[in-house]
Amino acid sequence: MNLEITARNYEISRRVRTTAEERADKFTRYVSELQNVRFTLTQERVDNICDIHLHAHGKDFHAKISSDDMLSSVEKAASSMDQQLRRYKTKRADRRRRVEPSIPSPDVGLVDELDSAHIPPDEE
Repeated sequence: MNLEITARNYEISRRVRTTAEERADKFTRYVSELQNVRFTLTQERVDNICDIHLHAHGKDFHAKISSDDMLSSVEKAASSMDQQLRRYKTKRADRRRRVEPSIPSPDVGLVDELDSAHIPPDEE
């Protein structure tokens, strides 16, 4: 997994960096083949924005959260990413579990044909 943490107009504190690294490690619970995780931390006037971009299994996932504190922005964006990855994992598991019968059983249409063939003649 390639982890990239970038800051724009913001100096990354040690606590924010370790939180981002720990949360990125937890993403592997949902997707085994993480290729790239990118955190972009931006400070704009009053807002602290955390933007997470993740690439795995040929799919891209994106979460962007803004709040007053950068640490809470990282936590909320990571929670949003957890939710997306959990939903993706259950979708993949459901597709693998879905089993559709491809060949109908041979007894399905025979009962109706046999009953209609043995109609007793009208007795008068």
